[in-house]
Order: sequence, then C-alpha cells, then structure tokens
Amino acid sequence: MKKLALGLISAVLAASCVLAAACTGTASYVANDATDLPQEDFGVALKKGDADMVAAVNAVVDEWLDNGTMDKYFSYYTDLYAAETEGSAAPAVPTGLKVTWDLSGYTETLKMYTESGFAPYEFTSTSGYPVSDGSALEGAYSVAGIDVAIACQVAENLHCKLEIYDVLFDTIITNLNSASGKALAAAGLSITAERAKEVDFSNMYSSSTLTIVCAQEDPEAPADGYHEYHSLGELNGLKIGVQEGTSGDLIATAAAGENGYNLTETDDEGNEVVTGNIKLTGSEVVPYKTYAAALAALKAGKIDVIFMDKVPAQLLIANA
Repeated sequence: MKKLALGLISAVLAASCVLAAACTGTASYVANDATDLPQEDFGVALKKGDADMVAAVNAVVDEWLDNGTMDKYFSYYTDLYAAETEGSAAPAVPTGLKVTWDLSGYTETLKMYTESGFAPYEFTSTSGYPVSDGSALEGAYSVAGIDVAIACQVAENLHCKLEIYDVLFDTIITNLNSASGKALAAAGLSITAERAKEVDFSNMYSSSTLTIVCAQEDPEAPADGYHEYHSLGELNGLKIGVQEGTSGDLIATAAAGENGYNLTETDDEGNEVVTGNIKLTGSEVVPYKTYAAALAALKAGKIDVIFMDKVPAQLLIANA
C-alpha cells in the first residue's frame, strides 16, 4: 500500500501560504520538524474486535491511496481551509473528486467521533457535513476534511446515514468505545501501541512528523533574541504547549517526566526495542483544549513553543 508523501502536502502548503508563517508584532512563527523523533502514521480507530468495520474503512483507505484520490483530498481540503480562513473564494473541486454525500435516505446509522480543530483532517466549514452534536462549539455548524470524507464514503458503502460528534480530543476513544452500533473515530489519530490496547486501527492513510512551533529567528533583529528549535531534546526549561490527549501531549509529558521518553523500534519478530531516551530538565508541559488556544498563548508569551503535527501546524500559523 502506498504511503501519502509529506512532500506533496508541503508543496501544497507552500503554494497556498508562501512561508507558512504568521506575523504578530515583531515575531513570526515557524513549524520545525522534531528531528530526534520518528515519523507518525495515522489511522482510523474502530472498536476492538469489530472486524467488519475495520474491513469497511480499509476498503476506502486502500482504494484512495492506490488510485491517488487521497492526495487529491489533501490538496483540496488544504486549499479549502486556507480559502475559508482568508475569506476568499472556495477552490474548484478537482474533476471526479466527491465532496458531498447524500446519506439521508438510509435508516441505519454510522457514528463518527472527531475533534474539529485539526485541518486539513477536520475543520469547521460552511461546505462541510452537519455535526449532530458538538461539545466543542455552540450552535449549528458543519465540518469538512479528509477524515470526514473517509467517514462519509464508508457510510455510503455501508448504506448508513452519518452522525458526527465533535468532542474534545482526549475523549474520542472513550466515546468510540461506549458507542452503540456502527462507529469510528477519526481525528488525525496516531497509530500507537498504547492506543492499540483500546481500539483497532485501520491501515495507515497518512504520515506526519511532529513539529515545534516557535518564534522565527530574525537575522536583521538579533536583539529580539528569538531562537528556533529543531528537536524535542532542545526544549529543556521551556513551557511547551500541547493539545490534551494528542501524541504531542503524551510524548512531551513523558519526556518531561522522571523517566523520560523512550524511542523504540520494532524488531524482525515484532517486539518493541528501546533505541534511545529523551529526558527534559525543568520543562513544563501546558495542555490546551484546542491548538487555537495554544497559539493564542504562544503569541501572548505564556508558553515558549507548541508541540504538534506538521501539516496542521503549518496551516495554524499560516492562517492565524
């Protein structure tokens, strides 16, 4: 199965937001790869033992990866998020790309649990799919994005109507496991050994890198004292903003803890082998409900960096 190339996504971002930086006062912000951490793979989460739902999601994911549709969705939803954030015209829908689904005629229900602040995977949109219940926002609204498209296509294939529940990120798996009937969770979820104890994952449909959002160095204004960070291990003594329950939260919290964060690899027999350890000294991990709140804290000087996934980080700072 083909992996979605990060290079393609970066190229799309470069075209829509030239330097992926947002100017606030004298500071601009960048998202630098954490070079001491491995790449993450994203999957859709299903209830443990629900082989039928795993197969239904894999049928969509594998087809879209194999025929290039997944790449088109990434490009389209990246551009749509940028356009709606900037108040400009929506991008043209690529020929043959399906972005609306009429599921109203079905009687059985598929429930989707997500958190809408993670563009281009999911974000609030005027042209998205209606949210059935949203604890993160008030009033009627809709969401769009790659994960929403996957859920819509799975629902159509299963002849189900779709109910989307926009919940706090750190409650997604709990909500999934307590749901009745057909259900899935999709919110840029990293496939990890810890999460795999609670849920089953679909095949990987996207790869990402954890990044450090920080003030950009300005060679013309050295007095500002900005310093860019390129690894988790450099964040000693800093206040690190994260979104609660994300891989960034779990890794940073472990690294700042007593035993540090273990880097692991899987050997030929499928066993996890520790290959290194990152331990931070004097660092404080500051959790936020949303990345937007973390960005506001960064701008206000309440934290030093944000630790989060690459593509949403680039979109966050480019469209702030």
